Amino acid sequence: MGLKDRKLISLKEIEGVMSPHDRFIKGELERRKEALEYIDDVSKLAQYIGGKVEKLGLGEDWAIKKEFFPGVEILFIYNHADEEFPSSLRVLYSGEKIRNLPGEDLVELTLVLVNHILRYVREVNPGKKLPEICYRV
Repeated sequence: MGLKDRKLISLKEIEGVMSPHDRFIKGELERRKEALEYIDDVSKLAQYIGGKVEKLGLGEDWAIKKEFFPGVEILFIYNHADEEFPSSLRVLYSGEKIRNLPGEDLVELTLVLVNHILRYVREVNPGKKLPEICYRV
């Protein structure tokens, strides 16, 4: 079964409408998305984090899936900024065991992985002035 055939769900769908972690993770992704403009080779990034580039057909510039555990996957979906819209970074989850993990664990795993992505940005852009967040992880 391909990723397109799987149900992709948000943290809010996992925890419910009153998700205590949804706003937190959106804020943390917002703080980190600017650094993703410095990624030139998405396949190398996917390899760096042990993930796989996906084509969702949702108008994304790129999407990377990473399996944390059997039956627990995270998907980062990124769009570059353009004249009309700012850049965006979204995260969705999938897998038959995804609802077995508490939302707080998913948030921690998500932040660990997005921080690892920032390390990649820092490593492949030596000498460039990067967003401050890249130097904090």
